[in-house]
Amino acid sequence: MNLDKYQQAWKAELAKTQVTIDVDALSKEVQQSQQNFQSMIFWRDVREAGTSLVLIPIWLVMGFAMSQPWTWYLSIPAFVWVAAFIVVDRQRHPQRPSAPGEPLGFYAKESLAQVEHQIWLLRNVLWWYLLPLGIPILIYFLQVAWQMAGVWGCIPVAAIPSCIVFVVYRQIYRLNQTAVRDVLEPRRLDLLKLASSLDGETNSED
Repeated sequence: MNLDKYQQAWKAELAKTQVTIDVDALSKEVQQSQQNFQSMIFWRDVREAGTSLVLIPIWLVMGFAMSQPWTWYLSIPAFVWVAAFIVVDRQRHPQRPSAPGEPLGFYAKESLAQVEHQIWLLRNVLWWYLLPLGIPILIYFLQVAWQMAGVWGCIPVAAIPSCIVFVVYRQIYRLNQTAVRDVLEPRRLDLLKLASSLDGETNSED
Protein backbone atom coordinates (compact mmCIF):
# COMPACT_ATOMS: atom_id res chain seq x y z
CA MET A 1 0.00 0.00 0.00
CA ASN A 2 1.45 3.35 -1.07
CA LEU A 3 0.77 5.64 1.89
CA ASP A 4 2.51 8.65 0.31
CA LYS A 5 0.07 8.54 -2.58
CA TYR A 6 -2.95 8.63 -0.29
CA GLN A 7 -1.44 11.40 1.83
CA GLN A 8 -0.88 13.54 -1.26
CA ALA A 9 -4.45 12.95 -2.41
CA TRP A 10 -5.79 13.85 1.05
CA LYS A 11 -3.81 17.11 1.14
CA ALA A 12 -5.05 17.97 -2.34
CA GLU A 13 -8.67 17.53 -1.19
CA LEU A 14 -8.03 19.74 1.83
CA ALA A 15 -6.58 22.43 -0.41
CA LYS A 16 -9.73 22.36 -2.57
CA THR A 17 -12.04 22.82 0.43
CA GLN A 18 -10.02 25.54 2.15
CA VAL A 19 -12.15 28.57 3.01
CA THR A 20 -10.71 32.03 2.48
CA ILE A 21 -11.95 34.80 4.80
CA ASP A 22 -11.80 38.46 3.84
CA VAL A 23 -10.25 39.82 7.02
CA ASP A 24 -10.75 43.47 6.02
CA ALA A 25 -14.45 42.94 5.36
CA LEU A 26 -14.86 41.05 8.63
CA SER A 27 -13.02 43.82 10.51
CA LYS A 28 -15.35 46.43 9.05
CA GLU A 29 -18.38 44.34 9.96
CA VAL A 30 -17.22 43.85 13.56
CA GLN A 31 -16.35 47.55 13.86
CA GLN A 32 -19.76 48.56 12.47
CA SER A 33 -21.51 46.20 14.86
CA GLN A 34 -19.50 47.67 17.73
CA GLN A 35 -20.44 51.23 16.74
CA ASN A 36 -24.13 50.32 16.52
CA PHE A 37 -23.95 48.71 19.95
CA GLN A 38 -22.20 51.77 21.39
CA SER A 39 -24.83 54.06 19.90
CA MET A 40 -27.65 52.00 21.39
CA ILE A 41 -26.01 52.05 24.85
CA PHE A 42 -25.28 55.78 24.60
CA TRP A 43 -28.87 56.76 23.86
CA ARG A 44 -30.14 54.41 26.57
CA ASP A 45 -27.87 56.11 29.10
CA VAL A 46 -28.96 59.54 27.87
CA ARG A 47 -32.62 58.59 28.36
CA GLU A 48 -32.06 57.14 31.83
CA ALA A 49 -29.84 59.95 33.15
CA GLY A 50 -31.88 62.66 31.41
CA THR A 51 -35.17 61.35 32.78
CA SER A 52 -33.74 61.24 36.31
CA LEU A 53 -32.55 64.85 36.09
CA VAL A 54 -35.79 66.11 34.55
CA LEU A 55 -37.79 64.45 37.33
CA ILE A 56 -36.01 66.47 40.03
CA PRO A 57 -37.71 69.85 39.35
CA ILE A 58 -40.99 68.08 38.55
CA TRP A 59 -40.81 66.28 41.91
CA LEU A 60 -40.13 69.55 43.73
CA VAL A 61 -43.04 71.34 42.08
CA MET A 62 -45.41 68.44 42.77
CA GLY A 63 -44.27 68.26 46.38
CA PHE A 64 -44.92 71.95 47.04
CA ALA A 65 -48.15 72.06 45.03
CA MET A 66 -49.68 69.04 46.76
CA SER A 67 -48.18 69.75 50.20
CA GLN A 68 -46.50 66.36 50.32
CA PRO A 69 -44.76 65.11 53.49
CA TRP A 70 -40.99 65.17 53.80
CA THR A 71 -40.61 61.56 52.68
CA TRP A 72 -41.79 62.63 49.20
CA TYR A 73 -38.46 64.39 48.70
CA LEU A 74 -36.41 61.27 49.47
CA SER A 75 -36.79 60.31 45.82
CA ILE A 76 -34.71 63.31 44.73
CA PRO A 77 -31.40 61.89 46.07
CA ALA A 78 -32.33 58.64 44.31
CA PHE A 79 -32.75 60.48 41.00
CA VAL A 80 -29.38 62.19 41.53
CA TRP A 81 -27.78 58.83 42.37
CA VAL A 82 -29.02 57.13 39.20
CA ALA A 83 -27.92 60.00 36.95
CA ALA A 84 -24.52 60.26 38.68
CA PHE A 85 -23.98 56.49 38.54
CA ILE A 86 -24.58 56.43 34.79
CA VAL A 87 -22.28 59.41 34.15
CA VAL A 88 -19.47 58.06 36.35
CA ASP A 89 -19.84 54.59 34.84
CA ARG A 90 -19.41 56.01 31.34
CA GLN A 91 -16.33 57.92 32.45
CA ARG A 92 -14.82 54.79 33.98
CA HIS A 93 -15.76 52.67 30.96
CA PRO A 94 -15.58 55.04 27.98
CA GLN A 95 -17.07 53.83 24.71
CA ARG A 96 -15.33 56.05 22.21
CA PRO A 97 -15.52 55.03 18.54
CA SER A 98 -12.54 52.88 17.59
CA ALA A 99 -10.17 54.27 15.02
CA PRO A 100 -10.18 52.41 11.71
CA GLY A 101 -7.20 50.32 10.67
CA GLU A 102 -6.83 48.32 13.88
CA PRO A 103 -6.42 44.52 13.74
CA LEU A 104 -9.56 42.42 13.81
CA GLY A 105 -8.58 41.01 17.21
CA PHE A 106 -8.56 44.54 18.67
CA TYR A 107 -12.16 45.18 17.66
CA ALA A 108 -13.27 41.76 18.87
CA LYS A 109 -11.70 42.13 22.31
CA GLU A 110 -12.86 45.71 22.72
CA SER A 111 -16.43 44.74 21.80
CA LEU A 112 -16.23 41.77 24.16
CA ALA A 113 -15.19 44.00 27.07
CA GLN A 114 -18.06 46.39 26.40
CA VAL A 115 -20.64 43.59 26.18
CA GLU A 116 -19.40 41.98 29.39
CA HIS A 117 -19.69 45.31 31.18
CA GLN A 118 -23.26 45.75 29.99
CA ILE A 119 -24.04 42.24 31.21
CA TRP A 120 -22.67 43.20 34.63
CA LEU A 121 -24.78 46.36 34.70
CA LEU A 122 -28.03 44.60 33.85
CA ARG A 123 -27.40 41.70 36.21
CA ASN A 124 -26.85 44.21 39.03
CA VAL A 125 -29.65 46.60 38.03
CA LEU A 126 -31.44 45.77 41.30
CA TRP A 127 -28.67 47.36 43.39
CA TRP A 128 -27.79 50.50 41.46
CA TYR A 129 -31.20 51.34 39.93
CA LEU A 130 -34.28 49.58 41.31
CA LEU A 131 -33.60 49.64 45.05
CA PRO A 132 -32.40 53.28 45.20
CA LEU A 133 -35.61 54.34 43.47
CA GLY A 134 -37.93 51.85 45.15
CA ILE A 135 -36.99 52.31 48.81
CA PRO A 136 -37.94 56.03 49.00
CA ILE A 137 -41.29 55.23 47.39
CA LEU A 138 -42.04 52.53 49.97
CA ILE A 139 -41.06 54.87 52.83
CA TYR A 140 -43.40 57.51 51.42
CA PHE A 141 -46.26 55.01 51.24
CA LEU A 142 -45.68 54.01 54.87
CA GLN A 143 -45.72 57.59 56.11
CA VAL A 144 -48.89 58.46 54.21
CA ALA A 145 -50.54 55.26 55.47
CA TRP A 146 -49.43 56.10 59.02
CA GLN A 147 -51.06 59.51 58.77
CA MET A 148 -54.27 57.97 57.40
CA ALA A 149 -54.64 54.83 59.53
CA GLY A 150 -52.32 55.21 62.49
CA VAL A 151 -49.59 52.89 63.72
CA TRP A 152 -51.50 49.61 63.52
CA GLY A 153 -53.31 50.29 60.28
CA CYS A 154 -50.44 51.72 58.23
CA ILE A 155 -49.06 48.39 57.03
CA PRO A 156 -52.29 47.09 55.48
CA VAL A 157 -52.97 50.47 53.87
CA ALA A 158 -49.44 50.71 52.45
CA ALA A 159 -49.46 47.10 51.30
CA ILE A 160 -51.53 47.64 48.15
CA PRO A 161 -49.42 50.42 46.51
CA SER A 162 -46.26 48.67 47.71
CA CYS A 163 -47.33 45.46 45.98
CA ILE A 164 -47.98 47.39 42.77
CA VAL A 165 -44.48 48.88 42.92
CA PHE A 166 -43.05 45.42 43.61
CA VAL A 167 -44.82 43.91 40.58
CA VAL A 168 -43.68 46.74 38.29
CA TYR A 169 -40.07 46.59 39.49
CA ARG A 170 -40.04 42.81 39.28
CA GLN A 171 -41.13 43.05 35.66
CA ILE A 172 -38.41 45.62 34.93
CA TYR A 173 -35.84 43.30 36.52
CA ARG A 174 -37.06 40.32 34.50
CA LEU A 175 -36.94 42.31 31.26
CA ASN A 176 -33.32 43.24 31.96
CA GLN A 177 -32.38 39.63 32.68
CA THR A 178 -34.18 38.52 29.50
CA ALA A 179 -32.12 41.05 27.54
CA VAL A 180 -28.97 39.56 29.06
CA ARG A 181 -30.00 36.00 28.20
CA ASP A 182 -31.40 36.59 24.69
CA VAL A 183 -29.29 39.49 23.39
CA LEU A 184 -26.08 40.09 25.31
CA GLU A 185 -25.03 36.52 26.14
CA PRO A 186 -25.29 35.29 22.50
CA ARG A 187 -23.32 38.36 21.41
CA ARG A 188 -20.72 37.66 24.08
CA LEU A 189 -20.36 34.02 22.97
CA ASP A 190 -19.92 35.05 19.33
CA LEU A 191 -17.22 37.54 20.27
CA LEU A 192 -15.50 34.97 22.50
CA LYS A 193 -15.39 32.49 19.63
CA LEU A 194 -14.06 35.14 17.27
CA ALA A 195 -11.39 36.34 19.70
CA SER A 196 -10.41 32.74 20.52
CA SER A 197 -10.10 31.78 16.86
CA LEU A 198 -8.00 34.86 16.15
CA ASP A 199 -5.71 34.08 19.08
CA GLY A 200 -5.39 30.51 17.81
CA GLU A 201 -4.43 31.71 14.34
CA THR A 202 -1.87 34.11 15.79
CA ASN A 203 -0.30 31.35 17.90
CA SER A 204 -0.19 29.06 14.86
CA GLU A 205 1.59 31.71 12.81
CA ASP A 206 4.06 32.24 15.65
